Amino acid sequence: MKKRRRRADGHTFLNNKKRRCDDNDHCDDNNTCSVVNSSLSPSTFQQFQHRDAFKHKEPTSINNTTEEDQPPYVVVVHGPPKVGKSVLIKSLLNHFTKQNLSDIPWPFTIVSGKNHRRIQFVECANDINSMIDAAKYADAVIFIFDAVYGFEMVETVEFLNLLNNHGMPKVIGVLTRLDCLADVEKVTEAKKSIIDRFLTETYQEAALFCLSSFNFGLYPDHDIQELASFISAMEFHPLSWRAAHPYLLVDRVEDATPTERVQMDTRCNRDLVLYGYLRGCYFKKGTKVHIAGAGDFLLAGITSLIDPFPLLSVDSVKVPTADVFKFCSSSILYKEAPMEIAGFTPGTHLRCEVHGIPFDMVENHDPYRPILVGGISHAEENAGYMQATIKVHSEQQNLLRSRDPIIVSIGWRRYQTIPIYAMEDCSGRLQMLNYTPKDMPCHAMFWGPLALPNTGAVAVQTLGDNQAAFRILATAVILDCNNAAKIVKRRRRIGTPCKTFKKTAFVKDMFKSNHEIATYEGATIWTASRIRGKVNKQSIYFCAVETKVIERLRRKDSQLRGGIAKCTFEHKIRASDIIYMSAWTQVEVPRFFSPLTATDHIWLVIKARKYSNHYKKKTHRQHRETVVEMGRQRFLVRCLPACCESPTASTTVS
Repeated sequence: MKKRRRRADGHTFLNNKKRRCDDNDHCDDNNTCSVVNSSLSPSTFQQFQHRDAFKHKEPTSINNTTEEDQPPYVVVVHGPPKVGKSVLIKSLLNHFTKQNLSDIPWPFTIVSGKNHRRIQFVECANDINSMIDAAKYADAVIFIFDAVYGFEMVETVEFLNLLNNHGMPKVIGVLTRLDCLADVEKVTEAKKSIIDRFLTETYQEAALFCLSSFNFGLYPDHDIQELASFISAMEFHPLSWRAAHPYLLVDRVEDATPTERVQMDTRCNRDLVLYGYLRGCYFKKGTKVHIAGAGDFLLAGITSLIDPFPLLSVDSVKVPTADVFKFCSSSILYKEAPMEIAGFTPGTHLRCEVHGIPFDMVENHDPYRPILVGGISHAEENAGYMQATIKVHSEQQNLLRSRDPIIVSIGWRRYQTIPIYAMEDCSGRLQMLNYTPKDMPCHAMFWGPLALPNTGAVAVQTLGDNQAAFRILATAVILDCNNAAKIVKRRRRIGTPCKTFKKTAFVKDMFKSNHEIATYEGATIWTASRIRGKVNKQSIYFCAVETKVIERLRRKDSQLRGGIAKCTFEHKIRASDIIYMSAWTQVEVPRFFSPLTATDHIWLVIKARKYSNHYKKKTHRQHRETVVEMGRQRFLVRCLPACCESPTASTTVS
């Protein structure tokens, strides 16, 4: 009869093993007992043990603070208009709070999950300013897609590009309005196309949820339960750039401007008090901050407060009830702690006082859109030349031209600057480009507030609310902040011979001084008839006869004070020949940048327009249109009688 084998897994095996361990005091599940009872040798078992430990090792997080010390995680909700954002948020609020709210109190904070995690929901508008700011503070983003229109919304693609450049957080996709599709085949096709495009634009581990039709103004409970459980258990990994910079997402704003100053001037600069949780890294006192839409400021005062929204205790409450995040005056309590002497740790609720805020920002402030306050390091306080690798977006049909103003978003700041584009050749020389190449990255050099290397940058077309075809011009990455880097351009110098003698000629109008001649000594030159030559040494090495010739030439022409070069050619040239030389000339990068506030809704400000008009050149089409317009006006002036000539027409003719 075959012997029955002992069970090696399941509940029976575990219970028998536990019973055997209780009977034997020496039985233990530690590594020593396992090594002794194992049939493998000790060295072989250690190898397997080390391999398994390395295989199941989880990546270390940048921020090691506990859940109680963490500030509320920011989840940004983004989607086109009339896609179902309000219905989705109301359904989530009903799930967490067990209350049916008619109005959504943006932004709001809830407590969810078994770990009592605090999550703050913020709605991101479709204007470019809100999307740029949200891309810098979002810990997770919920994208809402319309199954009828698919993934082709301009706002969604723009926001995804901003997230890719400033740092991709956790991304969740929600597909709505599936009930509007007629048959099952269209539903399956829409799901497949949107999922494929969504995973391609984000990352392969991104989650996407499909919501069916809603009843009584809310989505079904089973769909919302699945989405809420995923948000509650989702792991947030801080991005490296944010973990190295302190920042606040302002929850409440108070106007502390003295009444006497407001009575004297109603549009004077204001003194504001900002409240919010500290995120990112350690914040030292005296650190300069950048307020989005206002500029750089030095804090007049900073104080830590008691947490106005503390986590509920697990022992006292079994099932945590979520409360809508509201600040009231009674919850503002000052906390005197020794950390205020040197600085503040992430997760601390701070009260920051700032003086000199422009009145336009206070007047146009929307309480539903939180203000972003970012800390600036000492290296980022100064301005200088920056080099970046830039690439025009594939959705843009036009290329970028050198010395055309653009708006860039780098770090916490956004400002207007005038870049020069270049391409590095085989010898390491940066050659200037009139236009950026198509579907290829190139170098860009511009003047502005310094940013650390490997910082992402985005160039946009406009900050206004008007919807352009595609507002993102290009994406870039900062390479270095080097003032010694130079961009050169090959230019043709033209000169004429003032005295010829056999194969030797004295050339004028090509150089301005003898020192410049020494710089281009030995350079190749040629005439219009293709007779080649080279530049000889400057006049200080001339013989006595050559010196007399040059002095005689200067007496004939009083303008010849210097820059007469002695050149040697292959053949004798004529006095009427024109001499050419191709040389590398350094290109001056404009030292211009203009910080943009929330009220600057134009692309070309007057200051940048005046500065860049000196460098701009008209195209052939613009020249042709100008000539045609001038000819048309001259024809009209000739046809009009003298008494009917308008001041504009007469000014144009003159």
